[in-house]
Amino acid sequence: MLRTLNTLVAIRTSTAANLFIYYIQKIPVIGKLVTDSIYANVNLKKVISIIVFLISLLWGFAIRLAYVGMLIYLPVVGLGNELSEEVQLQHFIHIYFLLSFVVAGVSSATILEPKREKYVAVKLMRQSPTRYMKASLGYRYVTFMVCLMPAMLLFTSLLGASITETILLVASVTLWRIGMEYLHLKLFDKTGMVLIKNNVMVWIVIGFGYAAAYLPLLIGWVPVTSSILLSLPICLVIVVGGVFAAVRLARYSNYSGAVDAATKRDDPLLDLGRMMSEAQKTSVKSKESDYVLDEKHQKKLGTKEGYSYLNMLFFSRHRSLIYDPVYKRMAIIGAFGAVGVAVVMMLSQREEFLVLDQGVIFPFLVLAMYFLSVGEKMCRAMFYNCDLSLLRYSFFRAASFEHYRIRLIKIMLLNIRIATTLATVLTVIMLAASGEGLSKEILMMWVCVLSLSIFFSIHHLFMYYIFQPYATELNVKNPLYHVINMLVSFASGISIIVPAPAGIFTVIVVTLTLVYLLISLILVRKYGSRTFRVK
Repeated sequence: MLRTLNTLVAIRTSTAANLFIYYIQKIPVIGKLVTDSIYANVNLKKVISIIVFLISLLWGFAIRLAYVGMLIYLPVVGLGNELSEEVQLQHFIHIYFLLSFVVAGVSSATILEPKREKYVAVKLMRQSPTRYMKASLGYRYVTFMVCLMPAMLLFTSLLGASITETILLVASVTLWRIGMEYLHLKLFDKTGMVLIKNNVMVWIVIGFGYAAAYLPLLIGWVPVTSSILLSLPICLVIVVGGVFAAVRLARYSNYSGAVDAATKRDDPLLDLGRMMSEAQKTSVKSKESDYVLDEKHQKKLGTKEGYSYLNMLFFSRHRSLIYDPVYKRMAIIGAFGAVGVAVVMMLSQREEFLVLDQGVIFPFLVLAMYFLSVGEKMCRAMFYNCDLSLLRYSFFRAASFEHYRIRLIKIMLLNIRIATTLATVLTVIMLAASGEGLSKEILMMWVCVLSLSIFFSIHHLFMYYIFQPYATELNVKNPLYHVINMLVSFASGISIIVPAPAGIFTVIVVTLTLVYLLISLILVRKYGSRTFRVK
């Protein structure tokens, strides 16, 4: 077992070290000093591997600290800053239970998780699937508990929880997740179903789980989850169930079927790039029927010329690819809106119902539009179906600013449709909750949502033209692209944690949108012909 565990850690460390060297090579200026010969330098690779291993250990603590702090603690103290410490702790445990027990229990399973490491160890290095999975599960949940404990001790102590309660919460979630691993495995054995690959089921659980986690904070409910989760009978059930599952997993001797199911998508490994490329290309292919243009589209094309004609032809011949994501998002927003109105109408009949402060929703608008905007998908579609061929010609690259403007307007119009639907739904919910007419907050909300739709339209297209992150196989290979997107998503989360008054928030969003628009136009005009190219 120890030898298998040592092999598992060696694979992870070696892979991480190679990725570290690869991304260092992509950094401007510094990357040129790092040549490919470093991969063959055994002594230097050992040093890098040790550094990477230490970083990975620290990363385990850091990611748990960020998870508990940003997703649980800060929303509680930010949205419930007027609540007592005891009530804040109840909200903390409620969110912790739904995210760590329910959502993670359904969406995560180490046994059936597709990983290249699993393929390398079992398929290429001929490790025993049973020994590998036992070592992997042991390592996973020991490090899970060790890394989670400091974060939980820190944040629960700030809310007045005792050390005993914190240890109980961490031990309970660890044993619960082990129990869920066993249930995932038994479900696979009985039905052949890999639950974590059922995207519809997983995302339904994620959506309802997160909504149920934060809803009590927004509407003033005090959840009773903590008194139930920390009660003696429930603790005993979790402990007994977790220990039983751990024993059954340790004695289980037929992991080969589960490992085969998890590594099938990576088989054969040498052809993984081609398979991933085909998956990416399938997601940006249009229907054959789109290439048949009706009279309406032909008339529109007759009024265009130059790059306006080219882009109009592209959007006309890829109608389903362009508009289906927009319609799906609008339908999802409408469905959630109908549920939201129904919930508000039911709650408004209760005497203890507290009218929600309309300004509370503003910080969540950034994250909502970040996920609802279709700019990134449109950029992928344009690259594969149009730009991949045309970027080989200098005249097309030289005119990057001209078609950037045309495409920006188109993407803005698409995202504005989504934003209008979202703003309409929120308006209906806010009116139903307040029982009054249009307010200043509702008008600012419209301005904010529409501005955010324009902001993210600019962001995705600007990143596409300045970094052009897609390689010919549709892989994203620009580390700066990932870093900047990560910073934007991080800023979206910060807006929730550190909310600003509605008026100030709207002014900030409008200002940033106008500044971003100006910067993007200047930089694409100046550098677009050099940065917008095939890699």
